[in-house]
Amino acid sequence: MKIMKTMSLMFVGSMLLVAATGCGKSKALLAAEEYQKETCACKDVACVTAATQKFATHSSDMATAHGGEAEAITNASSAAAQCATKVTMASVPGMPAMPGK
Repeated sequence: MKIMKTMSLMFVGSMLLVAATGCGKSKALLAAEEYQKETCACKDVACVTAATQKFATHSSDMATAHGGEAEAITNASSAAAQCATKVTMASVPGMPAMPGK
């Protein structure tokens, strides 16, 4: 499952953030929040794949994260992964629906 590998890499990437100084939301946090929003709005695997690939293009932005943003980025990435899993599992014939939001 290529999508699961990509999501795992992005999750790990969010955990390896480099702290930076500044104010406001970093590009890293904005990208993670957008990834969550887009992924959780998806209704099919193609949409999830597109959202994941778009998020992957922001990997260089992870270095812009502020020290206190790691938890927020991890939470957004985890929520996106849960949404992606829900959509992916729903696309498998005969698979019971996942409980959730």
